[in-house]
Amino acid sequence: QYQQSLEIQLRVLGSEHPDVAASYNNIGSVYCEQGKYDEALLQYQQSLEIQLRVLGSEHPDVGESYNNIGTVYSAQGKYDEALLQYQQSLEIKLRVYGQKHPLVADSYHNIGLLYRSQGKDDEALDQFKNSLEIRIRVYGQDHPRVADSKYCIGLVYEERNEMDMARELFLECQRIYCKVHGPGHSMTVDAANAVQRASQCAGESA
Repeated sequence: QYQQSLEIQLRVLGSEHPDVAASYNNIGSVYCEQGKYDEALLQYQQSLEIQLRVLGSEHPDVGESYNNIGTVYSAQGKYDEALLQYQQSLEIKLRVYGQKHPLVADSYHNIGLLYRSQGKDDEALDQFKNSLEIRIRVYGQDHPRVADSKYCIGLVYEERNEMDMARELFLECQRIYCKVHGPGHSMTVDAANAVQRASQCAGESA
């Protein structure tokens, strides 16, 4: 469907149009979901090249393209390349939206996930806390994105064997996910399991 749309847009609009870039981006997202990362990367890069020429380097869509490319590199285990892309995305978002925007929080969160994949707990924690601060300000305390940030912070504390801190955060996540999604939702269940895991470890170390 996206491929057919792209072919029509290329005939009607030509190759240098934001809608054509968006179609390349959509096709890249499909490939990414299918785990076809090399194909996804080609589509995202093609989208980015058009956006840079048509929209300029300070456009939000350009920031999203850098983010998408970073996601592919991260999935491929190319963490240094991913970090460069995520940082470029973050810099654009900061200039366009300012420090207190949810998309900026998402960038901090993605960089935190990347650092965590590399075992860099201190750096990951800083990024997750940056994300959490913005998300609380934007969404309030009981939003699932706030819980997402707290859950990731809890995982870092769990890896550091700071089980009381981890358990407290996992409990907050369980409460938020239960309130938003219900007790049987997979995210609520995951948080409940994390609470139990942290409680057991805390009891063993006591």
